[in-house]
Amino acid sequence: MPAVSFEYFPPRNEAAKDALSETVDILSAFQPTFQSVTYGAGGSSQSGTLDTLRVLATRGRSSVASHLTYTGSTAADIAKFANELWDSGIRNIVALRGDDRENGGNEVFTSTAQFIRTLKRYHPFEIAVSCYPEVHPLAESFATDIAVLKEKQAAGATQAITQFFFDNSVFYDFVEKARAAGVTLPIVPGILPIYNFERVKQMAAECGAHIPHHVIEAFDKGATAGSDPLEIAAELLKAQVHDLAVAGYEAIHIYTLNRTELAELAASTFLNAHQARKVA
Repeated sequence: MPAVSFEYFPPRNEAAKDALSETVDILSAFQPTFQSVTYGAGGSSQSGTLDTLRVLATRGRSSVASHLTYTGSTAADIAKFANELWDSGIRNIVALRGDDRENGGNEVFTSTAQFIRTLKRYHPFEIAVSCYPEVHPLAESFATDIAVLKEKQAAGATQAITQFFFDNSVFYDFVEKARAAGVTLPIVPGILPIYNFERVKQMAAECGAHIPHHVIEAFDKGATAGSDPLEIAAELLKAQVHDLAVAGYEAIHIYTLNRTELAELAASTFLNAHQARKVA
């Protein structure tokens, strides 16, 4: 059965809280399988993460999941936050290493796999992890990256969500190679709507995500013609998620950026494309 899930970040002020509440109300209509909330560098948004999760749990009709990183955090801080999640009724975690540039490189675990095993010892969480169709910037090779994903799977991860990508053929190739290597857990494509193309280009450069020529060309031509960048982004987004549905992928995870417009478009396009396949 086709499904969507959404990612949010903790709002920074009251106006942002109101905007997020409106977004959650609108996107909850898609009955997401879960809604996740990001966790700041070294736990910098820890209280905001927990507050946002509690709001989602009361306003939404789906499971909620907390991101949790270990780089830059102490073992005691991680244990405390994991216990707070469990005591708040939150049973799902997206377990991540974290960002060296923001966290200073201090690590209490040697790998995300070790982190997962530790979290499982605290409580029987359902744990999702990240994966990288275009290779993690710190990975030695594509094969090493897939080997790391297998280690996460062996440690108890039950789902993998990809870094964002804009070339579906890259994602399809990654899944094929991961399956051939023995990765069996669900691999959910992560979808990033483009609200600010210049910022997205910076993000892509930082995480090693390739931006295809047709995407660059669409925005370049649009700028010359004076077209609305949001309309260009909408057409590209619809084409991407429709192709994923036609290819038979049953779920997508949408990085909402706490905005409604394109997340709503992506979810409706994906689910409608699956409905059309079912009718056909």
